[in-house]
Amino acid sequence: MPSRSQPDDTSHTGWRRYISGWRTQLFGSTPPSAYAGIVACVLLLVAESVLTIFLRAIAPTEHLAAIYLLGILIISVIWRLRLALAMSIASAAVFDCIRNWPMAHPLSTESHNLITHLSFLAVTLTASALASLARAGTIEAERRRREAAAMAQQQAALRRTATLVAGNVPPSELYAKVVEEAALCFTSPTAALVQLAPGDEGIVVASHGETGRRTPIPGKRFPLLDTNNVARELRLTPAVSAPILVDAKHWGTLVVCTDTATAPGTDIRAGVRDFADLVATAIANAATRQELAASRARIVSAADTARRRLERDLHDGAQQRLAYLRLKLGMVRSAVPAEDTELTRELNDLDTDLTAATRELQEFSRGLHPAILAKGLAPALRTLARRSLIPVRTELELGQKYGDSIEIAAYYVVAEALANTAKHSQANEIVIRAHETAEQIQITVSDDGVGGAKPRKGTGLIGLTDRVAALGGRLDVHSAAGRGTSMTAIIPLHQTQ
Repeated sequence: MPSRSQPDDTSHTGWRRYISGWRTQLFGSTPPSAYAGIVACVLLLVAESVLTIFLRAIAPTEHLAAIYLLGILIISVIWRLRLALAMSIASAAVFDCIRNWPMAHPLSTESHNLITHLSFLAVTLTASALASLARAGTIEAERRRREAAAMAQQQAALRRTATLVAGNVPPSELYAKVVEEAALCFTSPTAALVQLAPGDEGIVVASHGETGRRTPIPGKRFPLLDTNNVARELRLTPAVSAPILVDAKHWGTLVVCTDTATAPGTDIRAGVRDFADLVATAIANAATRQELAASRARIVSAADTARRRLERDLHDGAQQRLAYLRLKLGMVRSAVPAEDTELTRELNDLDTDLTAATRELQEFSRGLHPAILAKGLAPALRTLARRSLIPVRTELELGQKYGDSIEIAAYYVVAEALANTAKHSQANEIVIRAHETAEQIQITVSDDGVGGAKPRKGTGLIGLTDRVAALGGRLDVHSAAGRGTSMTAIIPLHQTQ
């Protein structure tokens, strides 16, 4: 069944905002100028007097005093008590003159004149008192509204900054965004992020400032004699600063200038500290990620070194031993009489087994560290292409030589892709594309097979992903059903040691 229509709160919200704005204007903390108030009094008195004179012919004069109360109320609400008292006295005097015309005397002490003055004075005092209460409530409500808006703006800025911290953005971009958000959040003309450097120096890593303001230049170094008063060292006063502590060490300081010479409130100080804490978290996260990447790269490098050492030991030890045994076997076989066919056949079988063992050991040692990489990555990839069971087309734009870890990772990526394609893809052609930029090499192996591969279920691809990630790169596999498979490895050229 259809749901009942919900009331639309949009119109109510608009009216509330309109009434709130009108009340703020009417009961604002600063009334209009006294000159405007005097002009308003004169105009109101003239209008009220004209209306009173016009109504004297059709209404009792005593009842027309209420007309002057309107002007008194307006002046009491908008211009406060002093001008309202003047308006009250003037209104009573004018009304007495009109009521007693032509024998009018504004300072008459007759009872009805005193009653008019006292009545207008009572209305003035009451209206002024009520207006003062309303004004105080309005000022308090406006103050709370501004505090709530400032708090909401601060929380939004902190959320945006926290999103950047969690998003693993480059430190330079994060620092620039932090000072910008801090400056906009606290309506600050200038904000700066300073890092402490050895030798009692400070380095401005990021800054944000309005045009025409003194703004530190990023990258600027300056003597830092007092780490607890970085703002004074930068000549940015008045300001609020908060230290940035990373692993209980003073990394730097966030400085946010203020427009007023008065002491900033606790909310501003707490907000600046929150921004500083986010920066500290980002720095700690970046250091942890860098240490993790360096550790993974060292593990991969150590594993490659161990494989090369094992390959060398096999070549110099077991392989040489097998070669010596084959040589000695040949000498024994040559000494056996020709008529002893049974022994000759057994020695031949033993020679065959030794040859097979030597070949298997050589293949095993090649798997530990590909010997074809000695001539460079591009020749090694072409060799893999020639050995493939499926026709391979190569498009290689690579340099002569890279680091061992880079070459080994690239080699294994292509070797694994070719092996998987031969086993599962039913492809007719494979394409190997590799090119180098100033910062990385990108290798893509694609085929025109059936696709539908599931990279997470293959231990070989998982190991390759870890190897490439350890070098600061990434491995992506796209394999839509019926559209072939594409494996792309991006490996940075500058490795973390």
